[in-house]
Amino acid sequence: MESLHELVNKYEKNSKNPISLANMSEETLGQVRGVIGFKISIDDIQATYKLSQTRTEDHPKIISELEETKLANACAIARAMKK
Repeated sequence: MESLHELVNKYEKNSKNPISLANMSEETLGQVRGVIGFKISIDDIQATYKLSQTRTEDHPKIISELEETKLANACAIARAMKK
């Protein structure tokens, strides 16, 4: 469970409204406890260029949220989505 806390904290810390497992209800934590972590070896990667292409109505909001983070990678993705 500790590794899940670390993972959520790592990826939520720069969000506009970050979440934390520490602030979740007992009901939600009960569901979270059903998450099982595992490790796999990767032998092959087959990349696909997607960027929410099936939800074009969401693009302006996604781009805005990415740009607001001020993170270089997020801003690069926002620029790519504008094309």
